[in-house]
Amino acid sequence: MRCISLRTSLVLAALPAPALAYAQESAAPLPTITAKTAGHERREGLIPILLDATTGQIWLELPKSGTRLLECLTLATGLGSNPVGLDRGSDGGCQVARFEPDGARQLVILENWGYRSSFTDNPDHSRSVAEAFAPSTIAALPIIAAEGDRVLVDATDYLLHDWMDISGTLARSDQGDYSLVKERSSVYLPTTRAYPGNTELEASLTFETHGRPGPIAQQVTPDGRSITLRQHVTLAALPDDGYHPRALDPRINFYGVTFNDYAEPVDAPLQRHWIARHRLERVNPLDASSPIRNPIVYYIDRGIPEPLRTASLEGARFWAEAFDRAGLKDGFRVELLPEGADPMDLRYNVVQWENRNERGWSIGGALVDPRTGEILKGMARMDSHRGRTAFNLIAALAGARAAADTHFVLGRVRQVTAHEIGHTLGMAHNYVASTYDRGSVMDYPAPRLRLDSEGRIDFSQAYATGPGAYDVLAIRWAYGIFPAASEADSLKAIVAEGLRRGLIFLSDNDARPDYASDPGTSLWDDAATPEEFLRQQLAVRAVAMRNFGLGNIREGEPVSTLQERFVPLYFFHRFAARSVAKIIGGVEYRNAVAGDGQQATRSVAGTRQRAALASLLDLLTPNLLAVPDTIRTLLGPRPFGYDESVELFGSRTRPTFDEFGAARSLAELVLGPLLQPDRLGRVVQQSAHDPKEMGLPELMSTAKRAIWDAPLDPNPRNAGIRRAVQQAFADRLLGLAADTTAAPDVRAIAGLFVGRLHDEAVTRGRDVRAPVEAQAHWQALAARIAVWQRDRQIPRSAPLPAPPGDPFGDDDEIF
Repeated sequence: MRCISLRTSLVLAALPAPALAYAQESAAPLPTITAKTAGHERREGLIPILLDATTGQIWLELPKSGTRLLECLTLATGLGSNPVGLDRGSDGGCQVARFEPDGARQLVILENWGYRSSFTDNPDHSRSVAEAFAPSTIAALPIIAAEGDRVLVDATDYLLHDWMDISGTLARSDQGDYSLVKERSSVYLPTTRAYPGNTELEASLTFETHGRPGPIAQQVTPDGRSITLRQHVTLAALPDDGYHPRALDPRINFYGVTFNDYAEPVDAPLQRHWIARHRLERVNPLDASSPIRNPIVYYIDRGIPEPLRTASLEGARFWAEAFDRAGLKDGFRVELLPEGADPMDLRYNVVQWENRNERGWSIGGALVDPRTGEILKGMARMDSHRGRTAFNLIAALAGARAAADTHFVLGRVRQVTAHEIGHTLGMAHNYVASTYDRGSVMDYPAPRLRLDSEGRIDFSQAYATGPGAYDVLAIRWAYGIFPAASEADSLKAIVAEGLRRGLIFLSDNDARPDYASDPGTSLWDDAATPEEFLRQQLAVRAVAMRNFGLGNIREGEPVSTLQERFVPLYFFHRFAARSVAKIIGGVEYRNAVAGDGQQATRSVAGTRQRAALASLLDLLTPNLLAVPDTIRTLLGPRPFGYDESVELFGSRTRPTFDEFGAARSLAELVLGPLLQPDRLGRVVQQSAHDPKEMGLPELMSTAKRAIWDAPLDPNPRNAGIRRAVQQAFADRLLGLAADTTAAPDVRAIAGLFVGRLHDEAVTRGRDVRAPVEAQAHWQALAARIAVWQRDRQIPRSAPLPAPPGDPFGDDDEIF
């Protein structure tokens, strides 16, 4: 794909607008701007602001002939709820806005940069593209005064508009049917300011619902019927042509802008991709030792309390180290946000503190020029609960006294700060980096916990203390400054070096889906292989379970709050189990490019798949699912004043702890990934290509022997746990047989084994020598299966959901 200059890429947007004559002037001439604004407050800047304190109106002074600006949207204040997602610092992106004269008004037109022509010598082709795809006219600003080559427009209605779709977000999150109430909305003067390169406008918007507000809206506001948030609009000068876009490479973890270029030849892709990155320049671009002219500066929110603020500063400085090691010395700097500065001001890259009602996501994003991918403002939002989550985990593993040592908590804060800033630098997740020893802070790391020579849990290396090798390589590739003649070869050489060193990249689509196939590409892992990680997690869990007790809470805390500590311990190996499940039907792959020598795909060997299956089935035995009596007797009902929470175990033995229910929940976390339909479909096809590989009948038979055919356990508790696992197994097979999206062979084989389960359940249910609980269990299972066989309907038997596992409370984080 050939490179083009930014100036060439601007051809489409620079096309002259259709000849729009002014409409017939009204009888009365417009007043001059001087006369109209007498007594008004004027704020000078790129777009001067005029404020009428008596009416609450806001006027903007614009060129009479129109202008083109970047329009960027953010939320200055938040609702305080992670599930709803209206956070302080949320952004709605940037668009190129054309302010175009049209009679007695100026139209605000968003240009369509998703479709372009890079031809410089064929304006007719550029016109054909421009006229094929619609822009968006979003506002009409009345002209209220004129003077020379300037006009004054009333921007009040433009500003008092729900550009961030707050009402839609509230509706989609089931919080109610809210609408904007302009009578209770106003321009927010303290942060409405103008500077030479940007004008910052802010409005306080009130939304009202006449129906019943949703439960979250009621909980986080004084009166859920009325919600007030501040919306921020930035109008900025278009960046000059000095920035040069860099094409995306699928082997390097940078996201960016995507567009169709209709000037591309027919043998080249129509769609083009440019990475997102900050502009970085040397004083002398031809001299690799020349100092950086415009270092990237990030500002830390002063509202972060100590010692977390210092940890945030230290984590942000991971990137100063990365830039230095990448040969871009002093290219990245970190400071505290100047006192009185507005975090929404386009001039500041910010790391903000995000307080919410519940634990939630930390998010890294950026305001990006849609034409080029140039990052104009990095915006990281750090969830204030993350340190508390880290404290809860170490208190579960080592006790409350050990958790009082902040090394573990602050290590997590440093790491997550570096991670989110990485996103604001243009970087995507790299979930395979854990396989080459903490290769990237853009992975989701489990804390590195090992047993020392005396069998104690070692927390000293819990989190990384700097960037990974892949991070440095990626910064070299994305931010490296090269002479134009050698840039392509330099970038190619960096990628080749990374491949030689094993510094590979796979991201969200490779790790998150239930059907993900690459065993090394997972969230919350920390080892070269999933098998090794599972062994380490189980060893740590066993030690922590033996030591768990009153020492895991602080003196004076209710004993029943031990449930909050026990949840992350009981489910400690959940992510390791998910990773090991990817070995089943596993396919390792790379983002290979023709000519780079990488093998695109490789099926996991059958011997490794069989060993992984055995490991997963071991997790379903009573010795790993049972809760020792020394712990179970401490898990009492919630005391007065302590609300129920999704962070706790569910129960069908309320108000007490439900051990069998907890075992079923943990069993589901193993069986769900193991019996995922696409995974089993891959097993079918792999064995079809090589009969020596593990086929689906072998997998089903092995699982059936371990789960279904297990002999009656004389220990009543163990027997109860085995019944819970058998119920989960039967439900999973019924679900497979009924899943119309599964491969036909998978459904057919699952149906065959369901029939076998039914027949054996009938036989066992008739064994009068067995305990009554066992007879009832088998008869109930046989009846459930019979309903499916007769009516093709599965009787509902929902397990208790496991509490959230991720630190942000959800397995579906974005970014």
